[in-house]
Amino acid sequence: MVQTGFATFDDTEPRVGIYVGGIFTITGGVFLTIGGIVFLYFGDLKKKVIRTLGKVSDAIEEERNQEKV
Repeated sequence: MVQTGFATFDDTEPRVGIYVGGIFTITGGVFLTIGGIVFLYFGDLKKKVIRTLGKVSDAIEEERNQEKV
């Protein structure tokens, strides 16, 4: 097997999987980095997100309690 560095769909060698996996890894890292920057530096946005999630969880809990009755 000669390593050429190009991703091909010709055979069953794992080059395509490694290539696609690398793309997903880089994309995920970019999203995590942007999300971390937003989470750390935008305090007001963080508070709004936490409040919204709290309201959603309260609404879900209330709905479940009504279904039990």
